[in-house]
Amino acid sequence: MLTPERMHQVNVVVFETEVDAVAKSIVRLGMLHLVQLDDTESWVEKLQDYDAGEVRTRIDVMRLRVSSLMKDLGVRSLPLEPRDDQLMEMSPTDLDDIEKEIGSLESTVEGLLARRKEFDVRLDRLRGILNEVTPLAALGMPADGAPYSFLEIHYGRVGTENLDYIQEKIQPLAAVVLQLDHRDGSEVILLIGLKTDRLKIKRILREAAFEEIEVPEEAREETGEVTEELGKKIGELEEQITAVDEEMRRIRENNAVVITEYHRSLKVAGLLLTVKNYLKKTRKTYIFSGWVPSGEKRRVESEILRAARGRAIVEIVPPEEIAGVKTGKVKVPVMLKHPGFFRPFEMLVSSYGLPEYTFIDPTIFVAISFLVMFGMMFGDIGHGAILMSLGWLIGWRKGGIKGAGKQIGRLAFYCGISSVIFGFLFGSIFGLEELIPHIWMKPMHDVLYFFKVAVYLGIVMISVGIIFNIINAVRVKNIKSGLFDQAGLISAIIYWGGVGAVSIFLSNKPIPMKLVIYAVGIPILLLFLKEPIMALIQHRRVMFEKGVFSYLMETVIEVIEIITGYLANTVSFIRVAAFSLAHVGLFIAVFSLVDTVKDKSAGIVYSALILIIGNAVIIALEGLVVTIQAIRLEYYEFFGKFFIGGGQAYKPIGIGETSEPQD
Repeated sequence: MLTPERMHQVNVVVFETEVDAVAKSIVRLGMLHLVQLDDTESWVEKLQDYDAGEVRTRIDVMRLRVSSLMKDLGVRSLPLEPRDDQLMEMSPTDLDDIEKEIGSLESTVEGLLARRKEFDVRLDRLRGILNEVTPLAALGMPADGAPYSFLEIHYGRVGTENLDYIQEKIQPLAAVVLQLDHRDGSEVILLIGLKTDRLKIKRILREAAFEEIEVPEEAREETGEVTEELGKKIGELEEQITAVDEEMRRIRENNAVVITEYHRSLKVAGLLLTVKNYLKKTRKTYIFSGWVPSGEKRRVESEILRAARGRAIVEIVPPEEIAGVKTGKVKVPVMLKHPGFFRPFEMLVSSYGLPEYTFIDPTIFVAISFLVMFGMMFGDIGHGAILMSLGWLIGWRKGGIKGAGKQIGRLAFYCGISSVIFGFLFGSIFGLEELIPHIWMKPMHDVLYFFKVAVYLGIVMISVGIIFNIINAVRVKNIKSGLFDQAGLISAIIYWGGVGAVSIFLSNKPIPMKLVIYAVGIPILLLFLKEPIMALIQHRRVMFEKGVFSYLMETVIEVIEIITGYLANTVSFIRVAAFSLAHVGLFIAVFSLVDTVKDKSAGIVYSALILIIGNAVIIALEGLVVTIQAIRLEYYEFFGKFFIGGGQAYKPIGIGETSEPQD
């Protein structure tokens, strides 16, 4: 569990007559992470690829068409299951039948969708017309004002803030402004004046940013008749839309099962073609290669041989014996595999990046340190219990969220448990610190002690990161990195010596000179002698590519970076204590508000509301902030010491239990 799942390479040579059966067995198992041989073996470039002919294009096109039809009808796709291996047989005749039936359905559905779109456009237009002329209907006026030839009539919108300006400016005129409607910060008005004042009225309206509403041609008659007719037409269109929706529902119910089966069949056929895409053809055989978890290698071997009726050669090779792996040309896929409790934390690790195959998998330590930091910053029994409840509903409730959402829910559940535990340690329940006695301490009463605990937590995490880096360097036989890297052994000794010296100094004791010499001085000297030491180990001449002076200056800067970097990394963990105190401080603010209103009229009601809303805000806001801070400390202060991403994820092809089918 401290390293990625061990892998083995599987190399297969199979006769052309058995290749279909072998490809189907690979899809059925869903355990083999196939690789392109061109990327690893130059001689393979001379071999031919598997020729699927026009079938590949037809299947890809049909998958897109069926997926689009499912989207139009609202049919949900179903995940592949191991029993779906019966869908692997798909002949050109089967494709012909699917194309014929899907084509017929597409024609019907496209026609209905086109009608639905046309009805929607007409409905939106009629509703817009009705919306514009309704204010006029209340006045019983014609929409175009034609009978009143001596009047100047303007109908439109103006900003609410400019309405007073219009009313003020038209007071000297023989005019009136009627306020008809209020819409999104503007007023719909009707201004009626004399044509003799036409120029003055237009100037006033222009200065007020008045927007004229143009009454559509369909509405240029008595507004009472218009609104009645529009209402009738809108009702008819809504009935037609309902009829189209009902027809779509009927088609969906009658064809959902068949369409879903077609989609699954095409998906399996696509997987089979994907497997064949990795095959390389010799004169009478096909060859391919892939990776499989070590615990499944014998099962994969036996299944391939069974499918090939023994007419195949299967070679299983550990990565240590592969020249390309040793040189770094070939990447071994990485599979993080842990018991159920640790899977949400795998998500945190993989979000940063996958470790190289030979490097440490930090998931277990991340799980422990993340929960400790979260609990320390969010320690409260009541809030932890609420977080546990929400996490359980998301992560374990039947019929709930699937995939990554479920893992997030389970992570929230575990964080809730940590909060409850630290709530008991701090003696805090919904911010009340006097209800139960604390087991460990009260953060607000022991601030300096709490800061010291946070710093030592940081020292432990940084030290573990250094140790992981040294182990990684040993595993890949990188002596220089293990010794002289910023998280190497020499830097570690300087860091631990500095921690020891500061601890002794803070305890009011003299710092031993031996500690300064052996734990700080000599390691710094060794950093200056890095090039001569490496030359001695590698049996080569000492080389200062940029000159001795440049080498010395670079080393000085490197030493300064090591000292300041570790100091900043360690001090950064003070935020664990700081956010815990902020959590308590938010409660103090909430309780202060409660004390302010509790003696007022209806004070009990207001106090209860403040407590409920305050706790909800603290849970949401503080929970999010604490999570971000814990992740930040993991990524920057811990992972930064040893974690090198670039690992290639293990992605088997197939419908077996370990595969992740692609849509």
